[in-house]
Amino acid sequence: MDKLPSRPADSLLVNPGKSSRLQEMRQRATTANQPAPAPTQPKLKATDESISPELALARQLIDQRLTEILAALPIGKQRRLFKIRFGVEPEQIKDLAIKQIFAMLEINHPQFNNLSANMKRIADLNYNGRQPN
Repeated sequence: MDKLPSRPADSLLVNPGKSSRLQEMRQRATTANQPAPAPTQPKLKATDESISPELALARQLIDQRLTEILAALPIGKQRRLFKIRFGVEPEQIKDLAIKQIFAMLEINHPQFNNLSANMKRIADLNYNGRQPN
């Protein structure tokens, strides 16, 4: 009486190793769950060597924060969700003043918090070191 009744449905199950469809689904699921690889930081080009170290630091912090935010969003909807959350697209954020970008992306760095003379000068420039529009 302790025997379990045999179920004919068990014989219909497919061994996951023998089903090409199940293997394909498993591969898609594993690749979808992996975070997007973080883009490597572009090296400073010859034209960028003339920028101040403060602006280079600001660029690095902005790029790093953008990468972190975009990596946390779903791959196919990164730009759309970023625009909903921040009101601008990731490329357009670089046209704003650095102090606006830091406030928007909630970037805190001790060197930018004290606002020395060089930092004040850079805070009003955009990502590329020009006056924002």
